[in-house]
Amino acid sequence: MDNQKHKVILNMYDLSQGMAKQFSPMFLGKQIEAIWHTGIVVYGKEYYFGGGICAQPPKSTIYGYPIEERELGETDKPQHEFESFLRDISFNYTMEKYDLFTNNCNNFTNECALYLVGKGIPENIIGLPKEFLNTQLGQMLKPIIVQITNRQSEAQTENFNEPQPQQQPSQSFQNMNSQQVNQMQPQPQQPVLLNLKVQPSHQSQQHQQIAISNQQQQITNTNVASIEDWDMFFCLIESSPQCIINFYTDSEDCKTIKQQFHKLSLNLCNINFYDVNCQKARIIADSLQINEFPTFIFYEYGQVKERWTSNNQNTLIDNIQQQLK
Repeated sequence: MDNQKHKVILNMYDLSQGMAKQFSPMFLGKQIEAIWHTGIVVYGKEYYFGGGICAQPPKSTIYGYPIEERELGETDKPQHEFESFLRDISFNYTMEKYDLFTNNCNNFTNECALYLVGKGIPENIIGLPKEFLNTQLGQMLKPIIVQITNRQSEAQTENFNEPQPQQQPSQSFQNMNSQQVNQMQPQPQQPVLLNLKVQPSHQSQQHQQIAISNQQQQITNTNVASIEDWDMFFCLIESSPQCIINFYTDSEDCKTIKQQFHKLSLNLCNINFYDVNCQKARIIADSLQINEFPTFIFYEYGQVKERWTSNNQNTLIDNIQQQLK
């Protein structure tokens, strides 16, 4: 029997990317350090809930580098027993059951900590997302947090409910997660953009309309967050290192380019993608003197780097590439 002690560490990441700490005194009258995402580090791996139960080398996830590493204690449970436990609870931690308020990464790490060391993670970490996101500031930052959680869901496949071999349980878990780890690796940005270039089409106009209609129905996953009021707009562009905003209406020209915009958001995880429906948020369009649609603006920390009006998909791609050089 394996009696070796294994250190258990809680890696803590800030989903708000520093904005909760920056803006909370102004909006809440008190400072909130972060909106926590957590992962459990043990046996040389980091286990976390991201569209399914996942495992990667520590500090190599899409969340970047943890802002705090908190030691929870030691466990004498062998790795294969813990990974068997993960398979037993996997039905509770699927993409479909993920909930930003009630069933998130912190609920998962809390259950793991209870199993490994007999005590959970700090209560303030578990309760903070719901408490914070119910505030005005929380609603302003929610699009960014949703973008991050959407990215993790897009990157994962749920395999834990598949039958597992009885022999060598640790090895089977490792094989099962190797595909997940590969899918989490950053994708080359430039080739992805170039491959999305629009080629001349010889389809009839009727066939093109059918293709566009089918494409609109298929795009259900996106990293584009909608901005609905001026306060949210100001907060997000000021705090985003790089972001691009699509100002659109319900016209056919806008609908066509909107599909490409959503596709790009899934491939470029280092840029925040937002859109503004100018028929609903007229005050934003009027304030920025946007009278033609679709209009795109590329910002860096609130500063306009590029602005153009076009429904040409290649123009959209070229302008984004130019800003990323």
